[in-house]
Amino acid sequence: MARKQLGDEYLWPQGQDDKANAALAACKLLAASPTKPAAEVPLFRDGLYARADALLPFANGYVLRETKSSTFPLKRDGVTPGAPEDHHLADVAIQAWVMAGSGMRSERLELNLLDNRWRYSGEGDYTGLFRQLDVTKAVQPVLSQVPGWLRQAEDVLVGGMPNVATGKQCGKPFDCPFGGYCKSLEPPGPEHPIELLPDSAGKGLARKLKETKEYVSILEPTPEELQGKAAELYRRIQQAHRTGQPVVARGARAVIDALPYPRYYFDFEGIDLPVPRWRGVRPYEHIPFQWSCHVERAPGVFDHAEFLDLSGEDPSLACIARMAEVIDPADDGPILVYFQTYEKGRLVELAERHPKHQALLHRYIARLVDLHPIVKDHFYDPRMRGSFSMKQVLPVIAPHLDYGQLDEVQEGAGAQIAYLYAALDPNTTAGRKAELEQRLRIYCRQDTWAMVEVAYFLAEVGNPIRPLEGRPG
Repeated sequence: MARKQLGDEYLWPQGQDDKANAALAACKLLAASPTKPAAEVPLFRDGLYARADALLPFANGYVLRETKSSTFPLKRDGVTPGAPEDHHLADVAIQAWVMAGSGMRSERLELNLLDNRWRYSGEGDYTGLFRQLDVTKAVQPVLSQVPGWLRQAEDVLVGGMPNVATGKQCGKPFDCPFGGYCKSLEPPGPEHPIELLPDSAGKGLARKLKETKEYVSILEPTPEELQGKAAELYRRIQQAHRTGQPVVARGARAVIDALPYPRYYFDFEGIDLPVPRWRGVRPYEHIPFQWSCHVERAPGVFDHAEFLDLSGEDPSLACIARMAEVIDPADDGPILVYFQTYEKGRLVELAERHPKHQALLHRYIARLVDLHPIVKDHFYDPRMRGSFSMKQVLPVIAPHLDYGQLDEVQEGAGAQIAYLYAALDPNTTAGRKAELEQRLRIYCRQDTWAMVEVAYFLAEVGNPIRPLEGRPG
């Protein structure tokens, strides 16, 4: 899509094994056609090789345009451009430095980013998909650092294993592929590390206690030192790790018992394409293509319904219609989810794109009940290792529901990949599509039945009996 911005007549220099020769040939090609833009331009300087996404003729030189799959930054007002990411500036600075050494002049430096305020109007018209951010001034202070980075990189290549402990730097801006290897070289840490304190506030408290008290284990602080809004939670986690036993706080059963019937245990799966395929959709807008719903009509009386659209068309209206059939708009039955941010966000976006169904979808939003904070407020097991995600909670509460026993679709990312192949890849055979469809259904059904198991555990009413789920919805 970014190359289409350059028009039909653009240069595309070929790469070579000899990087210096590739850059030299590219310079000659551009010099022979100075009015044409170019894509993927090889650049070389002092042993450092780069390829510019695009060079556009401008004044006495070029616009160096670096395309990223990130979205255009905006300040809170939603209008004023925000600051670019540091690693984007570093990327542009490296290319600009190498370009300067290649004898080509960069008149302007810009990031080419996806505009997530833009909506696709259909008919293949992607005008407006990208928005450019001028980073010419912002890159200037970074340019002087590039030679030092180059020297450091060369030193690493010729030197031994760096004597650096793994830490936050190993995941910024992206996870390092060697993180697991480096971690294996370090001595084992404490059995109950203080970093088990959850969420950003807990991590901040752990860092503070580590720096000021030199604590490395969650067992070391006194209960009074575990402060903050989540102090009760921190102390419950500490108690569980100290005793090796789960801790159940009072009150969970009353919270669950207060929920009326019917109860709808609900979970979406969605796809967030950077380049929208369907009219009215923004870049990276999550479009639900699947959901599962276990309905508890009365205590212990369950049935199951689901939705899955692998047609490749926009599934949104069919999704809404099927919800209206399964989740009675007229009753007050709670819609139980786990970590409601995702389900609520999808309902809000569906209502925004389809105002005809806005009233229905907002009624559903008002009925959402999040099991995540209920678990967090009342339960912790040391096997959860400081996490309250369903993938950590479920093996403790319902070990028979093992996601590892599922086939290739075991988590949300796997569901998205399966959808891409089943719905959008023309090379997927009918047999393979049927196989992926079955695996998607099994995975999503497990997600909602997992919530049933969690609710029953909190209510202390034994194990629920799962209904027959073999019929497509």
